[in-house]
Amino acid sequence: MSVVTGRHLLDRAREGHYAVPAFNTNNLEYLQAIIGAAAELRSPVIISAAKSEIDYMDGHVFVAMVKAMAERLPIPVSIHLDHGPSYDEAVRCLRYGFTSIMYDGSRHPLEENIATTRGIVAAANACGVPVEGEIGVIGQAADGPEGPRSDMIGLADPAQCERFVKETGVDSLAAAIGNAHGLYTRKPELRFDLLEEIRERTGVPLVLHGGTGIPEEDIRKAITMGVSKINFSTVMRKGAIETLTRTLDANPGELDYMKLLTPARLAMMDIARTHIRMCMSEGKA
Repeated sequence: MSVVTGRHLLDRAREGHYAVPAFNTNNLEYLQAIIGAAAELRSPVIISAAKSEIDYMDGHVFVAMVKAMAERLPIPVSIHLDHGPSYDEAVRCLRYGFTSIMYDGSRHPLEENIATTRGIVAAANACGVPVEGEIGVIGQAADGPEGPRSDMIGLADPAQCERFVKETGVDSLAAAIGNAHGLYTRKPELRFDLLEEIRERTGVPLVLHGGTGIPEEDIRKAITMGVSKINFSTVMRKGAIETLTRTLDANPGELDYMKLLTPARLAMMDIARTHIRMCMSEGKA
């Protein structure tokens, strides 16, 4: 199979009562781990990158790597801009060949968020690419590709979600329901009552950000309530860095770079397997 749009994956997930895992990446080893795990488990997968990650890899190189890996495997893969900060960034990623775009205008006034998102939807739809929008402020528990640490958080208003979807034409919606990016300092308390009302009022596939650290039972419950895409980032970075640190400590003087990176890649692959199963997307390719 080959690279497909995010809308293709999310519509199938909603119909099939599972969620598509979306993993952020910033190098070859990440891609090998994510796509390798997804292929092994025959799961659809979304390869995501935030602006900082795209700048690090170069967008043309990133898209070329994903396509080269995906086209020879029997799974559908989407290439997604995560937390796009502007109209210009969205257009830049469309030109790179991304097949899914997220614009995050949640920190702006609602009117401005709607206006910018609507413009991005028009540009993306002209390319056959779907758009994810965001309402409410999803917290940032630690520095990460999505942005610096921030205690700012604001639950989504279901009425605003309904208006936002109607006036922008977004294909999916990330709504803040008590979730946050980074490592949670305590068990997250997701507002499932908000999630249910948002699902009923919007009618589009919903997206859960900050998947790292959310208990599996809450992930599964969210899926039954309309969540069709779940984002994971911190858990992969943490596993890779911890494994690489142990490998370096155990192999002083080792100069074979591939030998040093392989354990970290395998650790990320194992983490990806765990979260694919958590999303119930195994065998759904």
